[in-house]
Amino acid sequence: MLICFVADSTISYFLPYNYTKTSVVLIPYIALMMFCMIVKTIDVPERYFFAATCGVYYSVVYTNSLPIYILIFSFIAFARTYIYKFEKLSFFEMLVFVIVTIFAQELVVYWLMKVTGITIMKIYMLFIMRVLPTLLLNICLYCIVYVTFNYFVIGER
Repeated sequence: MLICFVADSTISYFLPYNYTKTSVVLIPYIALMMFCMIVKTIDVPERYFFAATCGVYYSVVYTNSLPIYILIFSFIAFARTYIYKFEKLSFFEMLVFVIVTIFAQELVVYWLMKVTGITIMKIYMLFIMRVLPTLLLNICLYCIVYVTFNYFVIGER
């Protein structure tokens, strides 16, 4: 997971950053995609501790202020455990799960920022400027993450 977080940071460094929030924002979620896949391979007692640890790391390193990511990662672990009970999902099933997860995370973070008064961005601008470009970027990155996950995790069994 640490390698995935480093990959996220590296890709983010080379993507254009929008300080004024007036143009497209691209956010890679390699670590979140890998987390969605790897969380099912961890035993149940350690699964939520791992989710909380990843959420704390994401909150401290990337946001510096929003501890909501601890709850988001824990909810992903819960959803992957009890909603999707299959051990291994196909390429397209996992793609749908990852897209829904990224979309839900963006909406939760937007809602929290809207409630606390951090942002004045309208919801339609959020979709056009942040959610859609981010989803397109992550669909492309998903192929690499899925192949890597299958090579390392499934190859061990």
